[in-house]
Amino acid sequence: MPFYHFINNQLLRLEGKLYSGNLSETQFKIESALDKTQSLVIDLDLLERFDEAGAYMLYIASEKARENNKEIILFCKENTVVKAVFAFVGIEYSSNLSTPIF
Repeated sequence: MPFYHFINNQLLRLEGKLYSGNLSETQFKIESALDKTQSLVIDLDLLERFDEAGAYMLYIASEKARENNKEIILFCKENTVVKAVFAFVGIEYSSNLSTPIF
């Protein structure tokens, strides 16, 4: 189960594992966070395990947010596992945030 660390209402940091075995809980946390803000950054750099199912869940959550005039920004600066999975499934993410959110 991933560890969720809210920095503020705009940043959700995921740590640990995000994979097919724990997607529903993670999706619920993301949807709950989106109830409080128009734009949510999800920091994925601290994930230790990440698979294609996790990537697709994040993509679907992002599309659902967009349909509701909200935004999810998937952020990964250094995690090579996360970058490799996103490259494999063809999902875009941000490695640089232009405005500080802390």
